Formats: sequence, structure tokens, C-alpha cells
Amino acid sequence: MDYALPILITVLAWWTSTVTVMYRAGLPRRTFVATLAGATVALLAGVAVFLWSRDNATVYGAYAGFLAGLSIWAWHEVSYLFGFVTGPEPRACPPGVSSWQRFVRGVKTCVYHELAIVATALLLLWASWDSPNKVALFTFCILWLMRWSVKLNIFLGVRNLHAEYWPDHLEYLKTFVRHRRMNELFPWSMSLAILSFAGLVAIAAGAGDDAATRSGAILLASLLALAIIEHGLLVVNIDDGVLWRLGMRSREGSGAPPAA
Repeated sequence: MDYALPILITVLAWWTSTVTVMYRAGLPRRTFVATLAGATVALLAGVAVFLWSRDNATVYGAYAGFLAGLSIWAWHEVSYLFGFVTGPEPRACPPGVSSWQRFVRGVKTCVYHELAIVATALLLLWASWDSPNKVALFTFCILWLMRWSVKLNIFLGVRNLHAEYWPDHLEYLKTFVRHRRMNELFPWSMSLAILSFAGLVAIAAGAGDDAATRSGAILLASLLALAIIEHGLLVVNIDDGVLWRLGMRSREGSGAPPAA
């Protein structure tokens, strides 16, 4: 159970939160404020749990820190995906621009969102600097850095953009990406992620009687493993629609392509 329970909790939390956001994103836009309000409640709860868990170097503290980091991250995802915190120019990229101009314009679609994430990471780092439990901080940073990696790889070009899962109001983002079998960044992204995963597994294996350290390392390793799989699905021709069918039900009959 030392290994099975944190893996199970990570997978369930990741899948449930992703499906919930996908489902809510397919609802009419008049519901978006309610979704943000719910995410804000989760954010406040996450901050409260983070403040409690940072000095709790126990197994329960590790689980609490993980869920706190996930809740704090979820607010940033919702605030961007639902159009509340984006950038100064959330519009399509005009045709014929250079790659650099396309990148700059892409950053302008979401720079406020990205700066908010960086600020949050710095606040979490400051608030847990001398604390024994940094699972919340590391959870947030894994989600942040791996999301950046996904965005950059999609921008540079991958086989599977998964654009069918993007909310309708973000259709303009399709003008910033392109289809390619592979790009130059992808092998480096995967290599660094796999090395980090191996490091977390080594920490868990070497924790001995320190159940808190082992649980925290397994939670983080499981989350990173899911992010690695997500990266792999960008370039491997595998239909993952069955995973997200529940999340896509809100778009049935709306003109959006259903999950396969």
C-alpha cells in the first residue's frame, strides 16, 4: 500500500479534475463564472491546506500537500481555459508571419496567465522555504513546467495536437500550432522528464522507514509519469478518446467534434 495508494490517488485526482474541467468548458459560456467561482473556492481551500501541510512532515501531510498543489494549479487552468486570465491579444495569428512573430503573438495570448503562474510558484517557494514538507510546491512546479513543455512542443509541431479537446472559444489557438511528426525540443523534454522521474523513484526506494518522504516522492513521481505519458501521446498515433468521453459529453449536439 505504500506504493499503490499514492499512485491510485494521483491517477484519480488527475483524471477527475481533467474530466471535470473538460465537461465544464463545453457548457454555455454563461456558466463560466460559476465554474471560476467553484475553482476559487478550491483555490482558497488549497491555500489553507498548504499552510497547514507545509509544517506537517507526515504521510497525511504529503497527501494534503499534493492535493493542495493540485487545487491551486486548477484555479490557474480554469482562469485561462475559460477566458478570465489570458493576455493582451487573445486572437488568431495572421497568416504569413515568421516563426518568431508567431511565437511572440502566441505569448501575447496568454502572458498574464503565465506571469500569474510564475508569481504563484514564487509565493509557494517563499511560504515553504524553511518548511519540511514541500510536496505542494513540487506538485505545482511539475504541473507548471510540464505544461510549458507541452505548449512549446505543440507550438513547434507534433503529430497529435488534440485540438478536438480545446474549448470552442479557444479555436484561435489553432492558428499558432502545426502538425509535424517530431520537433527538436521533444527528445530533450522527454529525457529531462524521465531523468526527473527516475530521481523521484530513487528517493522513494531509498526512503527506508521514512513513510512521509516515500509517499511524497511516489505522489510526485506518479504525477510526472502521467505528464510523460501525455507527452508521448503527442507523437504516438494512439486514440485516447475513451479516457475523456465523459468530459466531452457536454459538447454533444453543440457542433463540437465528439471524442472517438
